[in-house]
Amino acid sequence: MVQLRSVVICGLIVLAAPSGASAQSCAPGPVTVQILGSGGPYINPERASASYLLWAGGQAKMLVDMGGGAYLRFGQSRAKTSDLALVAISHLHPDHVSDLPAFLWLSHQLRMEPLPIVGPSAGKGVAGPAGNDVAPDFPTFLARLFDEKNGAFQVMGGALGGKGNGVRLNVSVVDVLKAEPSTVFEGQGLKVTALGIPHANMPALAYRV
Repeated sequence: MVQLRSVVICGLIVLAAPSGASAQSCAPGPVTVQILGSGGPYINPERASASYLLWAGGQAKMLVDMGGGAYLRFGQSRAKTSDLALVAISHLHPDHVSDLPAFLWLSHQLRMEPLPIVGPSAGKGVAGPAGNDVAPDFPTFLARLFDEKNGAFQVMGGALGGKGNGVRLNVSVVDVLKAEPSTVFEGQGLKVTALGIPHANMPALAYRV
């Protein structure tokens, strides 16, 4: 979830003509939100699952979520991975994160500097952020995907500083139980804060830009 002041919404999909539906590049403007996907979790022949791009000054600066089909929509939007200042994950349901491995697979060929990424935790454990009974904390989730020895995608160990593909991720975590918003990015004319919101018992964040 993203809250902004003075934004333009750029739609992606023409529902009347699903066979030709595709993402479009947003016209340059001060701030534009592009909906890469608003479908899911059910199969939808016309919409990708949840994903949003925030454009500022004609560049895609913030990617929120990467659900199924959003990787294709990102490519169709003509956004550049190298322009991103932040990837923000709201929560860990599959329709919000399932295309993240595809997005990061060859990202090291498109971007040299580390990519900031932020996601939720459900409090603090003995040694750091903790999950709950339905989701791990965000660093554990990423390790289960990309750890070079034990991850599901071991060939993408570079995402976590190991051997393999994927741009190096600068991972940060926000405790969804914290009462006050946390600043997760400030620079390039943007300030992004995150705050925990209800989403059944799934740790979830809303982002304000």
